[in-house]
Amino acid sequence: MNVLIVKNALFTLAITIGLVWLVSWGDFLATAAEYPLDYLFLGFSVSVSIYLSSYTVLDLQREQWQKSAVMYFVYYMGVFGLFIDGQVVWVHSASVFEKLIMAGIYIAIAFVSIIVPLVIGAIAALQAYSISISVENRTRL
Repeated sequence: MNVLIVKNALFTLAITIGLVWLVSWGDFLATAAEYPLDYLFLGFSVSVSIYLSSYTVLDLQREQWQKSAVMYFVYYMGVFGLFIDGQVVWVHSASVFEKLIMAGIYIAIAFVSIIVPLVIGAIAALQAYSISISVENRTRL
């Protein structure tokens, strides 16, 4: 199972980096160079994705892929909220508290436009379901 946890963590990181890249319109490195707080939140996202991957693989052994899908959805929406800061408006958050408050506001606004939660929900459900199939195949062997 350790190999599956590592593969899931790498897959989650790839989706996270892709989401960060899309949300920041390809200017993440330029934005992070100007606001180093983004590197802190990227490191935080990496550590949370590793923990999330280990937890969901253990949870999927109990055949609860829906719970894992909800956890991935919350994680990806959090990444969306944290890294869209500075891309939607002309002001970028300067402190950790301000960035967290603005992330909550951006997530609330994203739920109004139903497209963002649907896309992120589809990605989360697909990932949780595909990992559950991998867990089932490993437990059968």
